[in-house]
This record gives sequence, C-alpha cells and structure tokens, in this order.
Amino acid sequence: MTTDLLLKIGSIVLLLGGLIFVHELGHFLVAKALGVKVVRFSVGFGPRLFGFTVGETEYRVALLPLGGYVKMAGDDPSAPPSPEDQGRGFLEQGPFRRFLIAVAGPAANLLFPILLYLGIGLLQNGKPVPGPVVGTISPGSPAAVAGLQPGDRILSVTGPGGRVHAIRWFGDLREAVSPHPEQPLRFDVERDGRRLPAFTVTPAAEKESNPVETTTRGVIGVMPSYPPALVAPAAPGAAGPVEPFDLVVAAAGKPVRHLGDLDRVLAAAACAPIDLQVLRERPAAKAAEGAARPAPSWEPRSLAAVPTCAGGGPSLLPADPTVSAFVARVTPGSPAEAAGLRRGDDILAVNGKPVRSFRDLNAHAADFTAGKPVALTLAGGRTVSLVPVERQVRDDATGETTRRLALGFQPSSRGPVNPADLLADQVPLRLPFGELVATSAGHLWEVTRLTVLGIGRILTGEISFKTVGGPIMLFSIAAQAAEEGVESFLFKMALISVNLGLMNLVPIPVLDGGHIAACAVEAVTRRRISVRAREIANLVGLALLLLLMIAVFKNDIARLMG
Repeated sequence: MTTDLLLKIGSIVLLLGGLIFVHELGHFLVAKALGVKVVRFSVGFGPRLFGFTVGETEYRVALLPLGGYVKMAGDDPSAPPSPEDQGRGFLEQGPFRRFLIAVAGPAANLLFPILLYLGIGLLQNGKPVPGPVVGTISPGSPAAVAGLQPGDRILSVTGPGGRVHAIRWFGDLREAVSPHPEQPLRFDVERDGRRLPAFTVTPAAEKESNPVETTTRGVIGVMPSYPPALVAPAAPGAAGPVEPFDLVVAAAGKPVRHLGDLDRVLAAAACAPIDLQVLRERPAAKAAEGAARPAPSWEPRSLAAVPTCAGGGPSLLPADPTVSAFVARVTPGSPAEAAGLRRGDDILAVNGKPVRSFRDLNAHAADFTAGKPVALTLAGGRTVSLVPVERQVRDDATGETTRRLALGFQPSSRGPVNPADLLADQVPLRLPFGELVATSAGHLWEVTRLTVLGIGRILTGEISFKTVGGPIMLFSIAAQAAEEGVESFLFKMALISVNLGLMNLVPIPVLDGGHIAACAVEAVTRRRISVRAREIANLVGLALLLLLMIAVFKNDIARLMG
C-alpha cells in the first residue's frame, strides 16, 4: 500500500471519525450530566471492530464509518428500561431534559468549528501576507478617480460615523470598504515616505455572487499585486521589435518583476531607447479533439534600442487584463473570428461605452443577448460587429447542461511569473488571541448562515438537488484536503461539521431533529407520544433516510461517471 493511499485513508478516517466522535460526545456528556445511563458509545455502525468498557458504558469502534450513536437505557419505546435502570432511561425523562440531550450532538458539531478556525488562525499567525500597499489600480475605478497611485501605503480608513479602521495588512482594507458601497470614506495615505492630505474615496457598488446568494459590496478597484510586465506596442511599429504580450523580465540592464518596476525604468529613460529582455509567448500546437489545450511556451528574446516614446506618448502599453483590454486569443470558428477580431486588438469601447480593462468588458457582457450584434471599437479606428451565440456547457458539479453566451475571445495569461514577486508589500500576520477567537466566531456564523440558506434553496428547488453529495463525495473532499495541507483539511472539516450539525436538526424521525420535534410536541400538548406513534414515526424516518441515501449515492455515481 503506497504512502499516498495511506494518507488518503487516514484523512478520511480522521475527518469523518473526528466529526462523528464530536457529535456523539455532545449527546454523551449531556446525558451523563443529567443522570441518564449510557450503555454504549459507538463510532461507526455495524459489527464491533474493537473497544473497551469503563464503568457501565461500552466504548467501541464499529465497521461502517458512516455515522455513530450513543445507546442509552430506555431509548427503545417498545422496551422499557430494566428495574435497576428505573428513572435513568432516556424516554423516562421530561421533554426539556430529552431536548437538551438530543440537541447536544448537533450543537457540538456547530460549535466545534470555532476550534478548527482558531487552529487555522494560529497556523497562519506569523506567516507573510500582502501588506497595505497598493499595487494595481483599475482604470476608471473609485481609487483612480480619487487620485490614489500604485505604491501608496494606506494607513487608515475612516468610515461613516467617524469610525477609524487601522489598515495593518491588505485584508483589513476589504473589511473596511466592503460594507460601505456608495458611501464616502476618508483614506489616510503615505506616498514615498510622506503622509499626504486625506483622500475621499467613494466605493462603487458591486454585486458578488456565490452558489447560494448574491450580495452588494463596496469596491474601490485596488489590488495588493502589480500586474505582470506584459506589454504591447501603442501602435504597429511604435515599439520597434516588441510584439503584443511580450513579458519584460529586464529593462536597461535592470531586472523587472512587474509593471511597477518597468514603469520606473521607463520614467528614468526619459524617452531614450532602451534594451529589453523579454519572454515571448509561442502558442501551443492545436490540441486533439477532446484533449486539454496544451500550455504555450515562452521563448527568451533580446530586443535592442526599443523606442520608449512615440507620437507624444509612450510606445509601450500594459497588456495585462486587469489594466487593459487587449485580445490575446481568438477561438477558431467563434463569433469573434467571424467578426474579424485578431490577436493584439485593443478594445476601446463596447456599443459606444468606454472600455479600459477586461473588468469593464465583463461588466458590459452582462447585457449581451444571443443573436444581437455588439459593436466593438478598436484602437486604430476599426469597428467590428460581433454576434454572440448560445452554447451548451456542462456543469461538472451537477452533470447538468446549461446554455451560456459565447463570444470567442480571451485575454492574455499572466505568463511564467511567480505571484509572490508581484506583491507590492508583505508583512507578517500578527493577530492577538482575542481577535483570533472573534474572527473564528465570525467565520462560523458566516458559514452557518450560508449553509442554512443553501439547504433552504435546495428544498425550494432554487438550487439543484444534484449538488448534494454523499459518502463518496465526502471521501473525495477529505482526500483532496489532506493533499492540500493542514489548513485546507481543517477548513473543510469545519464546513462538513456545520453541514452535519444542521442536517441533524432537520425534523426527520430517528434523527436528532425528530427527537427535538417530539419534545416540542410533548411540551405543547403536555401529553406523552404513544409507543405506537413513536414506532410508526421511526419507520417513516428510516424510509426517508433510505430514500435520501439512494439519491445522494446516485449523485455521487453520476459525478464519478461524468
């Protein structure tokens, strides 16, 4: 058995076994605290693999790791507790005490992620993270309009009501800006070591979607990384031997990591020609039908005496999609090819609306309609008419086929660059323990909220039931998380723990939610539910669980076959 296989099996056992143990431990501890006799504590179902007995309780690990249980005296409605256990049986307890025991398992799964998120935070503490220095500023964004520049260090943001947010690292900036779309914020900024007069920046409102919901957040259009030094001539021949999407790695004998480095060299050149070292993309050979598209190759080139100014402006323009709208690839047979779009074309406007980057292009694309021509204005005075078409696209998560608009052109890749080399600044993450706990609780609340929304939308049909997975999907998630490292494993364990806790609260007989519902009914009616009614409810619950298991296994198999 290989080490990799052992790691995957171990991760599955640890994830599922750990969460089952936490769940059953909740029931066990509360039952013991209330004086209810616990006969057996089992992780897993089926035949006993190994175990031991301490006092009146047997602790065991069973063959099937798909759940677990705490066996209490008197929990079978058809079999009353033995005389020596009188008063200590589960069903003998009042509704409130049974409610506490039943809810303890799901509650343990819902609270356990705080410890997991805290563990992630402790692992991340001290590691380098992007600092509060601006790298990329989207053209036309609120930050650009306000006058922020790449290289600016953001010291603090003052929000509505005068609340000041100290910006220690870049993540603080998102937290300070996101809640305030279209509300003016005061930015205290340092540039080249000097503190500047405060800037007023009004975040734009941007819709942010995930599979569960769409929300609106404030954005100002800044990133902690510079764009790669991908360039294109301002006009054909303006930059001599430079071709569109050349990646500059050295200029005038100085190394270039990103566009910020290149901008400084070009400014120092003061329009004098300079030598460049570039990597030039060579498209890969055409892929065979059904095969993945091969990665392009990048060839080193030395370019001598490259003009840096032409026609009263720079001869080189940035070609990264975050700050430009240069077309890098046109799909054969696509609407873009039919319209005459070519590699290296610079899109200036869509239907007369200015375009400064692919971010703008994507925003305009939301208004496109299949069969309705779109007018693209290109640099050099060309205008082309592109007619979007609908194509069928298969969703890998559900196996369902949906229809989406296809245009047939793409921006450049970022080239063979190290993302860490693009960062404008890095600082060590230092969060005090109290803030780590508060952050962990915040993560738990957000994950729980989104999971509740997701379950609700599955029940109402707004989200396909095909997205629900079963044991095979859980095994796949655990194995993948183990390969990705400890932090990923803990994060996914927390996510599954929340799902396990919430699903057990669903009022299906034989689940904890069924016991909780029964307690509520008895508390309201002040009458015990009859033994016959409990037996019928349990049979119905088992049938529902069996149907659910068949459905999720079907989803798992469909994913494997897809």
